[in-house]
Amino acid sequence: MTATEARTEQITVKVQPLTAEAFAPYGRVVESDREDLIMERGKFTARLMTVKRVPQMVDHVNMHTDHSQMFVPLAGDNLVVIVAPPEQTAETFDSTSIAAFQTDGTQTFIFHPGTWHIEPRAADKDSCQVINVQTDIFREHTTLIELKPQVRIQV
Repeated sequence: MTATEARTEQITVKVQPLTAEAFAPYGRVVESDREDLIMERGKFTARLMTVKRVPQMVDHVNMHTDHSQMFVPLAGDNLVVIVAPPEQTAETFDSTSIAAFQTDGTQTFIFHPGTWHIEPRAADKDSCQVINVQTDIFREHTTLIELKPQVRIQV
């Protein structure tokens, strides 16, 4: 088969509403109770991030083994959250395990340590802002993998 004949397989994931129950395998939706953040080393830091519109195709995911990570939406913008369960290793990662959720513009959420993800993305605009809370040494405990096959996100 020549390169021009090669066909890329792809998986389609339909975005579903973010609920605490549906999101439980990947993390927690922050409600009125206090929520613990988990870290092994370092200190938690917060930064203002501008995130882009949700991509049609996702070609990579990453995870942090040493800490939970929290995202706080700003300005009531809906976000798309793309995740996969934390039980998988980079070597055994299954692209069919990816799920996608859309926030209602007010929901803050926390990834469990080890949850595969990309940064949240704007659902309805070209970009929006979020507060990202994670450790200052996250790069030391991050694994990034390319997805094969790639995943198409259906909003």
